[in-house]
Amino acid sequence: SGMGAYWGNGGSLENIGLEATLNAKLINKRDFQWELGLSLGHYKNKVVSLDENSYIASIYGGEVATMVGHPVGVFWGYKTDGVIASQKEIDEMEHPLYQLDAAGVVQKFEPGDVKFVNIAGEDGLINNDDKTVIGDPNPDIYGNIFTSLSYKGLKLDIGFNYSLGNDVYNYYRRQLESGSSFYNQTTAMLNRWTVDGQVTDIPAIAYGDPVGNSRFSDRWIEDGSYLRMKHVRLSYQVPIPESWQSWMQGFSVWGEAQNLFTLTKYTGNDPEFSIGNSVMSQGIDCGNIAQSRAFVLGLKINL
Repeated sequence: SGMGAYWGNGGSLENIGLEATLNAKLINKRDFQWELGLSLGHYKNKVVSLDENSYIASIYGGEVATMVGHPVGVFWGYKTDGVIASQKEIDEMEHPLYQLDAAGVVQKFEPGDVKFVNIAGEDGLINNDDKTVIGDPNPDIYGNIFTSLSYKGLKLDIGFNYSLGNDVYNYYRRQLESGSSFYNQTTAMLNRWTVDGQVTDIPAIAYGDPVGNSRFSDRWIEDGSYLRMKHVRLSYQVPIPESWQSWMQGFSVWGEAQNLFTLTKYTGNDPEFSIGNSVMSQGIDCGNIAQSRAFVLGLKINL
């Protein structure tokens, strides 16, 4: 055909998982009913084989890896162990940390720099060989919790959704806490390293980031677990006079609130987000606008 290359299905992937729903009517009396339900999902995928050992994709300055023996789309970068607090700490290191610039010149890590973990060896050299899996965007479990209470004509419906154990790459925070440009920064930067001996987890600011303190690392990986009250709805079935029943079958009024509150330790705008449908874009937060609260009133007439 004259083509220099063609696509081939050269890998294999294993997927296992389960979804379960439990729904119970705890009280079922004439005037009062209470229903409670829970859904739970869990899945695990693993790359079984590839034509090559791994594929690394760069997305929003982070790296996402497809590797044999791991789930698809794990985060690939550097591990950190805080910030170098003082010159004394460097002097006490068996192998002080350093790296080589593009010209091969040695750059030593100084007090106030991030203490990257030297995974590949014990020589203190920080390079691409020290990258490893630093996060998995796939949740351990996810699902919904819902309940419904009815008393005569009144009905209250409440629904929650949740996700536990999923990691998130907070690209948005990386821009606002890198300390390497003239962009506005968050107040977290007030805790940056400034004096010898200061113990903190935020490095010193340095325009242009000459040693790469803001490189893709577990500094930007957060726990994205959350529990959100997705909706609460209160409705009332208005009694209909017998004289109206010839032309009206039912009349109800209702009010609903959405996204009332979210419990999470995630520092981004919203732990429930998506930048795309691709498996490679899971868990990457580029600063999407958070889902807003909504309040709705309505009525329903059955003729």
